[in-house]
Amino acid sequence: MPYVFILAVFITWAVVLIRKSQLSWHSIITIYAITVFTADMLEVTFSLLLGFYKFLTHLSANPFFENEFGIVLTDTMIFPFAFMVFVHYSRENRPWRTSLPFSIGFTVLEWSLVKFGYLMYLHWHIAFSAVFYIAAFRIYAYLAPRIMGSKPPIPYRTRLLCFSHTTIMWAGAVFSLPLLRMYQFRPGVFKDIMADCRFTDLLSGDVLSAACAVFIPRAPNCLKPFIFAVIACIGAAFALYSYSKGWLIYHQWNHFLTVLRYFVPLLLIMVYDKWEQGENM
Repeated sequence: MPYVFILAVFITWAVVLIRKSQLSWHSIITIYAITVFTADMLEVTFSLLLGFYKFLTHLSANPFFENEFGIVLTDTMIFPFAFMVFVHYSRENRPWRTSLPFSIGFTVLEWSLVKFGYLMYLHWHIAFSAVFYIAAFRIYAYLAPRIMGSKPPIPYRTRLLCFSHTTIMWAGAVFSLPLLRMYQFRPGVFKDIMADCRFTDLLSGDVLSAACAVFIPRAPNCLKPFIFAVIACIGAAFALYSYSKGWLIYHQWNHFLTVLRYFVPLLLIMVYDKWEQGENM
């Protein structure tokens, strides 16, 4: 399966750079969080909600799950590791010297996936993807020195927003559709069950992520645990209200797990915030 092979190549490449101490843990987490946040916004909009193209991963007989598997593989694994490799090579080179070869390489790679039946265009064209790749790699070339050296750093609110989105998103992606399928949101906004579930889960999660980015950086340390707890309570309250309205369906799930689904990610975000404070001291 090409997606798994591509992922293995970039993971191996990134691990080699990490073992050679070419990438710090701060750089790795920053690249991962920013890439997942950006890719999620674009991929979920263009593929899942608008249906411009569909992934054909051949991992499920259900076409709704099939496309979501492709989104999960590309947005949360392939792209983040690919950009880790790219940032390493672009930090000391002229922007176009590195971004152009990577853009061409990914455009050819996507074209190959289309030709061999692993990606289907419905209202899309390879030229659109080429433009997005050129823009994305050029932006990352600009960010590379800021990610690797933190001089000047990427604003903390941006990093916290992206990390919060990634952490809250992963909880939903793992336990709801299409992975473990322990629960699903079904408010009826979209006919596509995956679009309905992921849109609701991501939108509610991004509201919490935005709250973290707005309130946590300006809060005194003594109040941060309370603020994180309040944000987690808001997420859990929304989920429980959704259940009462029939918008949240439990398969192998319950109210206790619903509360944990929000409190555990917020706890991880709080740990990340403390770690970032220690890094900047």
